[in-house]
Amino acid sequence: MAIIKRPLREQIRDEVLLRMVRGDLAVGGRINEGHLADDLGVSRTPLREALANLAQEGVLELRPNRGYWVAPVTAAEVRETYPVIGALEVLALRGSSPAELVAHAPELIELADAMLDVPPGEAGAADDRWHDELLRFCPNQRLLHLIKTQKTVVHRYEFAYFYEEGRIAESAAQHRRIAEAVLAGDLDLAARELQDNWEIGMRLLIDLIT
Repeated sequence: MAIIKRPLREQIRDEVLLRMVRGDLAVGGRINEGHLADDLGVSRTPLREALANLAQEGVLELRPNRGYWVAPVTAAEVRETYPVIGALEVLALRGSSPAELVAHAPELIELADAMLDVPPGEAGAADDRWHDELLRFCPNQRLLHLIKTQKTVVHRYEFAYFYEEGRIAESAAQHRRIAEAVLAGDLDLAARELQDNWEIGMRLLIDLIT
C-alpha cells in the first residue's frame, strides 16, 4: 500500500481551518503568527504558506503591513456560496452509480439518524461525513475536489449554525428524506431534496448572521 505524506503546509492549513470552525480563532480577529507557530510547533515559513492558501480560498484576509485576519462572515458570501455547493452536489449525485446509491442508502439513513445524538460542536463534521458518503460513488474526482474547495468557505459558519436550537434535528431530517428517496430509486426527488437542503441552510444562516 502506498502511503502518501501530505506537505506540512497542508496539514497546518487543515488545523488552522479546524480552529476557525471551532471558534478558537475569532471571526474578524487577527492571526498572531508567532503565537500560532509556537502553539502548532512549526516554523513561520510553512505557517505562512498555509495562511496564504487560506487567504486565496477567501477565509482569511491579508492586510498590508498588518498580517492575516479571519475574514468576516457575511450574508453576501452565504448567498453566493451555498447555491453553488448545492448545484455541484446535485451534479455529483446525478453522476453517481444508481445501483451503488440504492445499495448504500440504508447506511445513509443510519448516519442521518445518528446525527441526532451528536453534540453541536461535532455536528458540522457529522454533516460533512453524511454528504461525503452520499457522493462517494461519484467518479468525477475533479468535481468532488471543487465541492470540497467551496465547502472550505462555509465550514466556519457551521459552528454557530448547529448551536441554534433545532438545527441538528432539522438537518438530520433533511438527510433522511434524501436517503429515503435514494433508497426508492427516485434520483430526481433526491436531487430536489438535496438542493433544498442547501437552500434551507442558506436562508436560516442568513437569518442568524443578519
